[in-house]
Amino acid sequence: MAKEKQEPYEFLSNLVLALMDTDRIFSNNFFISELAISPKTLGEIRRGEDMCIYQYVRVIRCMTKYLHLIIQMDMLLKELRIVLSSHCDLVVATVPHRSCGTCQPTEWVAVMHWDGVKL
Repeated sequence: MAKEKQEPYEFLSNLVLALMDTDRIFSNNFFISELAISPKTLGEIRRGEDMCIYQYVRVIRCMTKYLHLIIQMDMLLKELRIVLSSHCDLVVATVPHRSCGTCQPTEWVAVMHWDGVKL
């Protein structure tokens, strides 16, 4: 089975675009004033053109701060190490918040699995 070739930073570009669409605060003026990003670079980000990874990281950090979204990279790294050492699959779920706490997800999505293993 042939794997689809992805551009080098396609994932980061898609993440940035998804975060940009979450709130109207993320306008051109916001990024120009908050991060001193030129309009040309901002246009490249919005078009998903390859950029320096540093720019993607700067934009992602800024947006997650404003959204109060915490990406626990240390926990993800820990889980990745467990997955790789134990030949398990990595599953990510969306858990809705409720006024009385959280509830169990109705659907699980595998984001990493071993090639040839049926889920």
